[in-house]
Amino acid sequence: MGRYMKYEIKGSYKFILGVLAIVLILTTVFYSYQFKQANMGVIGGVAYLIMFVALFAAFLYIVDSFRKELYEDRGYLTFTLPLTGNQILGSKLLVALMWFIILGVVILLYNGFMLSRFIEFDISFREIVSVFNTETVAVGMTMFISGVVTLILIYFSMALGRVTFRNKKIGGMWFVIFLILNGLIGYTTLKITQAVPYYLDLNSFKVVTQRAIDQMSMLGSMNFMSINNASMIVSAGGRTFMNIGSLVYTIVIGVAAFLSTGYLIENKIDL
Repeated sequence: MGRYMKYEIKGSYKFILGVLAIVLILTTVFYSYQFKQANMGVIGGVAYLIMFVALFAAFLYIVDSFRKELYEDRGYLTFTLPLTGNQILGSKLLVALMWFIILGVVILLYNGFMLSRFIEFDISFREIVSVFNTETVAVGMTMFISGVVTLILIYFSMALGRVTFRNKKIGGMWFVIFLILNGLIGYTTLKITQAVPYYLDLNSFKVVTQRAIDQMSMLGSMNFMSINNASMIVSAGGRTFMNIGSLVYTIVIGVAAFLSTGYLIENKIDL
């Protein structure tokens, strides 16, 4: 498995480094130009946009790489290796996550570096660390889990499409399968959220009910964060809450999709 991960890294690092180089160049040019205009709102918006485009480009490349192995001759080498389907899928998933983390961290650090070149900050290290409180980390982890599950669902949709539709010329049907699955999962997640009205308070890590959140919302606005087309995270009364049932369901779906994809790769893919 380790050797296969090295093979995956070797096959994708040039593209990732190319994306990273382009992003750093564009960021440098943009900061150098925009600070002359002194428009901080535009700077922040474009910085986030550049980061999103970079991560999205890497995402498309990684997804397309798996598609080519399923629907083109590249798969002969991959699927004849002495590895189980779960090992192949796990290697691809770990490498993909590694690239996403590297891109995100490098881009964030470089943006911070560029800001420090143009603005004098009087912020202590403790103040910087305080931004990453338990609530922020919990929300970030929830979004991370949702992103991983989405990637696994895409892999599963591709494998299922390859098994169901033997004709490689209609390989695009995997996207239809993914949309249907995503819609069904979003609907069931919403129903589970309604059926299990228990939330984890990300400030105190205590379990609260929907009624308690509704009472807090009377004191202020209530905001929802949609994950898998359902409100897994709710903010009310200056606090953030995570629905326990929908989180567990999302993790179960991810594990089931991972094992199913591994099974299809190992036993059902007809090269």
